[in-house]
Amino acid sequence: MTTQAVLQKYGTQLLFSDVTDFSGGDGPPATAANDLIIGSPTVVQIDCTSLAAAAGRQSTKTATLAHTGSAWPIEWVLGACTEHVATPTAGETVEFWWNASPSATAGTGNSGGASGADGAYAVAGKTQLMFIGALVLRAATINVAADVGRIWLPHLYGSLIVINVCPTKAMHSAMDESHFTLTPLIRDIQAAA
Repeated sequence: MTTQAVLQKYGTQLLFSDVTDFSGGDGPPATAANDLIIGSPTVVQIDCTSLAAAAGRQSTKTATLAHTGSAWPIEWVLGACTEHVATPTAGETVEFWWNASPSATAGTGNSGGASGADGAYAVAGKTQLMFIGALVLRAATINVAADVGRIWLPHLYGSLIVINVCPTKAMHSAMDESHFTLTPLIRDIQAAA
């Protein structure tokens, strides 16, 4: 019997950023040490400029998550780099949620009152979204984590929802550091060496 090794490889990353401030949308961030980008990602627009405390923002809907044909990776890991206008208190958080959708049309098939367009999000609808994770902040204006949470995506389309739970500090007005990545984790079965 031949043994096999189940390894893991990356698929094409989704990069959620603001095309106005984040080096044309595809990066890199202003400070190289804050870079979470792998390869040539697919850019998805989200503008968290000056996102107030307790406020939410939603990205545009992804064009597709397809890897081949209509098949897509189910497991994704979220990375996040946030920049606040002033130093938050250690332990405060920024939450990340997913609006899963079966439709490519911005205003169709969305959960939790999401619009499928880059814009403000009414946080009261978050209970109908899929929770990805929360970035627990250090007492620093810039916080970076390569693994905020993992999600198994049930549909080919969706949008990222960011909620600034930090009760006193808004996100920065220059979004040249803030970016969020969803990286597909693909199982790669190989014959063992």
